Amino acid sequence: MRLDELDLKLIYLLMDNSRLSISELAERLGVSRPTVKSRLEKLEREGVIQGYTIKLNPEFMRAHNVVALIVKTDEPEGIKAFEEIIEINRFTSRKYLIKIAVESMEELQKVIEGAGFEVIEIMPILESVERTSPPKVKVPFKCDYCGKEIVGEPIVYKYHNRVYFLCCPTCLREFKKTRENIEKFRLKEDLKGEKGES
Repeated sequence: MRLDELDLKLIYLLMDNSRLSISELAERLGVSRPTVKSRLEKLEREGVIQGYTIKLNPEFMRAHNVVALIVKTDEPEGIKAFEEIIEINRFTSRKYLIKIAVESMEELQKVIEGAGFEVIEIMPILESVERTSPPKVKVPFKCDYCGKEIVGEPIVYKYHNRVYFLCCPTCLREFKKTRENIEKFRLKEDLKGEKGES
């Protein structure tokens, strides 16, 4: 599968924070919500994104029973509909490993029946070990200032709720200058418009 720059930026944002909503992703990428939704569906269909994971607050873990299930389903959308399901990982086209946080076995049974999947195995999670740093994934980005392919880790710059990827400190500095000049120009135009109205 060939990934374009928008796909790569989307993957990078999800690696940084998998809980971002479609609206937040669209805003940070500067594209429409339907564009983000269709890209996510494509990445899931192609197996690039196989699960959305979150870090669990230890207080949450103590207050709930977290259970891992290996399930089979022909309708994965049904899995996503339940807020008790806190993690979804796809193995094959029909088989998933999911984590469910429930307060009772009755609640677990309701989720299983409501989601309509076939349970292959249920395992209680006794302990979660968190990695100190996320795994490094080499993804080829292009610099949003000079257009060159970024070698190594990109410099991530957030500006007005959008995210930009830059290859070096020089491009970052020049990119910031360009943005500042655009802001100054807009401010002057706004002031001219206000003077013209009065």
